[in-house]
Amino acid sequence: MTQETHDTISELSRRAFDVIRPDPTNRNAYAIERVFRESVKAIKEFGAYKPSRQDAIDAVAGRIGKLPPRSEQVYPVGHEESSHGGSFDERVDHYAEFFVDEVFLGMFDGKPSRLKRRENNLADGFYAATRRLQRDHYQNESDDE
Repeated sequence: MTQETHDTISELSRRAFDVIRPDPTNRNAYAIERVFRESVKAIKEFGAYKPSRQDAIDAVAGRIGKLPPRSEQVYPVGHEESSHGGSFDERVDHYAEFFVDEVFLGMFDGKPSRLKRRENNLADGFYAATRRLQRDHYQNESDDE
């Protein structure tokens, strides 16, 4: 992974962690990668069709926004814990816009098949970045007690 790719995936993980977090008791890799994998699924469902920027953002935001009530692997981050601020929906949009602009359009020229081919490699980076965020977050919480 290049430094630019690393920086993009790290920022994507930070934005995801500000909206939806994996259950800290679940060490399953899929649970930790869940937001990223669901984002990729939203894009892959366009098939060979190259969606518009707004269609892609809406698809990712819709899928991510519905994730917490559909999965016990993740939970929504409350407004008071958010570093970005804003409502849950605003933070979902903030994440989705970054995913589409920097990952889907920026790295893969808006081609779902190119994103699909690199999904596992990027998921590994997202996993590592999210685990670092978890360690930092829960270490800071225990220091505060």
